[in-house]
Amino acid sequence: MKGIFFLPLLLIIFNSSLMGQNKQPISGPNCHIVHSAKSNNSGDSFKNISTNLLKSASVPEGIIFNNKKLIYYVNGDFDNHSIYVSEVSNDLKKTKIIGPIKLNGKINKNAVDPDLIITDEGKIRLFYYVGLFTKPVIGKKPNKFYSAISDDGINFTTEGVIAELDNATDPTVIKLHNGNYLLAMAQGDIQNIVIFKSIDGKKFNKISSLKGGIPEFSITENGEPELLFQDSNGFIKMTSFDGGVKWKKTKRNVLKSNSKGSASPSVIRINEKERIMFYFKIENGCSTPPNAYLEDKNALGPSSDEMGEPPLGHGVKPDNTKGIGKLQKSHENKSKNLKN
Repeated sequence: MKGIFFLPLLLIIFNSSLMGQNKQPISGPNCHIVHSAKSNNSGDSFKNISTNLLKSASVPEGIIFNNKKLIYYVNGDFDNHSIYVSEVSNDLKKTKIIGPIKLNGKINKNAVDPDLIITDEGKIRLFYYVGLFTKPVIGKKPNKFYSAISDDGINFTTEGVIAELDNATDPTVIKLHNGNYLLAMAQGDIQNIVIFKSIDGKKFNKISSLKGGIPEFSITENGEPELLFQDSNGFIKMTSFDGGVKWKKTKRNVLKSNSKGSASPSVIRINEKERIMFYFKIENGCSTPPNAYLEDKNALGPSSDEMGEPPLGHGVKPDNTKGIGKLQKSHENKSKNLKN
């Protein structure tokens, strides 16, 4: 998914004409540009390869599946807001769009924040958050996170809810060498990362938390869980030596050159030394209208003073996009804090 950092992914905020307040425009996922970087020293430092890998794309997640480098992301196009997948060239400079993924046979425009792992059976498992982006939403409710399984990386079957956490987004999951799974999520409003553990990858229980921005799990060359997350000056790397309960900082900033404003890291471990990272930055001068992702562009009306502040949307069943109330807040926090 933050004071450059912290705060959930993809947010939209009402501007002054809507709220009657002097608020600056917010840059949502249509303003996000995905970058690529590479490391040859086990992730201690990454060098930028492309600063324009994907435009109007957010929350990238890289994975190797069927011998192809794939990148999953949230499409920032106003009429195609959903999880997309593209193939990445070997030089990390070009992409070829494969298309939107389907959940239970349908494109879900409210599904965001993809994170993926390869199962022991060679299938691809998706972890994601379902918000309410296409209709105005009322009230705060616990955020639900889901998993889905696929044989081809495009058509997924929903497995169910894996965890719930208030005001959270941006899940990341890793399977440890002992067979346990770790799940981390960002609580952007309080700049907090919450970590869960599971023995089957389907039901998770909280084991710890730490201060930080949007997280990304990886595995060290010694098999220890590794956590990369957003900081005001770049990406901090931490390692756990007890299965995810306690974490020790091992690198202050792993991204070389201009790392300020970098968000939502995703790492592919190629071998012991080589790693690939994707992340996004905001395009200068770009902004997002408050009704950009609503199916009914007039849903907010000429004035939304009576609506108050837009709360964080809550999870719904993956095959159900119905909802009422105010604009989902998850697109707002990530972009607002990246501007700081």
